[in-house]
Amino acid sequence: MTAPVLVLVMPRGASGAATMSAHRLRQRLAKLHPHVETAIAFAGTEHVPAVPPAPKGTWSEVVLVPVDLTHLQEPQDPVLALAEQLSQDHAELSVRVSRPLGPGPALLGVIDSRVWMATHRAHTQEIDALVLSAPDGGDRRGAAMLSRMSRMWSQHHHIPVRLATGATGSGQVAEVIHALRAEGRRHVAVGSLWVNNGVESHEHDLAALEAGAEVVSEPIGDDPLLARWAFERYCSAAMGSVAEAPVQE
Repeated sequence: MTAPVLVLVMPRGASGAATMSAHRLRQRLAKLHPHVETAIAFAGTEHVPAVPPAPKGTWSEVVLVPVDLTHLQEPQDPVLALAEQLSQDHAELSVRVSRPLGPGPALLGVIDSRVWMATHRAHTQEIDALVLSAPDGGDRRGAAMLSRMSRMWSQHHHIPVRLATGATGSGQVAEVIHALRAEGRRHVAVGSLWVNNGVESHEHDLAALEAGAEVVSEPIGDDPLLARWAFERYCSAAMGSVAEAPVQE
């Protein structure tokens, strides 16, 4: 019996940069776990249609793994809709959905490196406040983890850290930066919890810079950590695990 196909479900619509990032992440997985067939899909948005995988004749079972860094327990509706569409279009295919990757403290190291690269490119000498910015507030467990991460980041750097989340992430990040600057913080850096580049992430970056942020980090992208988490979620779903949500370290 062959292993189920691991399908990485990227958030929001497919774009050139997002597609490249998705393929690089899939290639990481394929190199680490060559015995498991991998593919990519895009969950889509209200305005951009989903892009499901094209099943091969040899496929009998797939596990959709949401590459979502805000939800820790419940997949978002577009992912569930993609799973339903795939099941309807391919009745012979067994479709499972794993837990999302979710946020976790280990991501802070990745964000730190992205922020450092952004400050280096901008020749920024001083940072006196940080914003941890996510495209949305996540589910209940994800929101709790995001709050925990912002506190941990503040304790690590010994400067204020504010969490910015919202329907798109772009509006609230500006409000948070304005509030920090009103407190006298003049050198604000934004650490992005977006998965990849796209129209929405570009709008988010512009909103942050226009609000007075000195730098905004690049999205997480195809980091090896995401590949590891994706395979863990895949294994749990493939084995039918319904245990408590994992603790992200």
